[in-house]
Amino acid sequence: MLKSKVLSVIVFVGLVFTLNFLYQHGHANSSLRDETFERQGIIEERFRNRRERVLKTCRTAQNMEDVVCTLNTRVLYFWNYNASICTMGKVSSGTWRSHAQRVNEIRGHPMYDGRRRSLLRKPWQQIIDYSKSVSRWITVRHPLTRLVSCYQDKFRNGSNFPERKRNVLGEFLFPALLSNGLVFKSQNSYAWKDFLDKRKRSVKILNAKDKRGRSSVTFTEFLNHVAHTFEEGRINRHWKTYGLLCSPCFFDYEYIAKTETQDQDLEYLFNRFGFPSDPHQAVKVKEDVQRKTENDLRYYETVPMELKQKIYNIYKTDMEMFGYDLPQDFWKTP
Repeated sequence: MLKSKVLSVIVFVGLVFTLNFLYQHGHANSSLRDETFERQGIIEERFRNRRERVLKTCRTAQNMEDVVCTLNTRVLYFWNYNASICTMGKVSSGTWRSHAQRVNEIRGHPMYDGRRRSLLRKPWQQIIDYSKSVSRWITVRHPLTRLVSCYQDKFRNGSNFPERKRNVLGEFLFPALLSNGLVFKSQNSYAWKDFLDKRKRSVKILNAKDKRGRSSVTFTEFLNHVAHTFEEGRINRHWKTYGLLCSPCFFDYEYIAKTETQDQDLEYLFNRFGFPSDPHQAVKVKEDVQRKTENDLRYYETVPMELKQKIYNIYKTDMEMFGYDLPQDFWKTP
């Protein structure tokens, strides 16, 4: 009799423990699910607000766009997932190429994918119709920090350019020197003379001590060159506006990701569309986004007021369209 009572107590205790464990485990899973749904809801609302802001800006502001450039050089397609991404220099374009290679299972540059070339050989309206039929994505960043990133990368952050890299000299340094009335330090350089011949330009031979002989440009000189290219209509793709690169008013992008929230944005998109790629993949090691943004915006502290105004006028619509503000002390005189 005693054994029977002891056994009953043991069974009861075990049952209570099991039920409690199942309740706690189920409650934890339920809380986790609720938290996940809440996070997804926040991200979805963020995407809706960004899209609505772009549509509103398109209705109220003039935005120069180049649809031909967008389709021919900027849009990558994810063929089996009915999606596409408009990529831009200095806005995770290298990372997106890696994703496209993995998702489309190709090795070469995704811009030269056979399926993409086949699409672009079709009549123009068919290309547009297909591009508008898939889910359209774009990634942006603060236009001012994008310029800083271009200066750091393409203009070596103000360091001297090595003369052996002729293509880089011809695309970046030489035009910037001309925009600022400067001369390449090695005046007898074949690359410099060849560049001047192609531009049908000539410069005076400088005294050896003349400070205009340079192998680099400052950030202010770089911005002056950027403004000059817009005035001349010879704009390098690395600092074209988002309108000229991705035509956001024409294509009405459904999902606008930002580098400032990229981890959350891409995780949501990749899960929703079932992408076989890591949304957290990065070509370069990322540092704290907010800290990097603050450090990049400090570059503008020494830029003259008149030049700041030119740069702001160029990228004003980009900032309004994608919700970016100027630094608090941007208009402060250096």
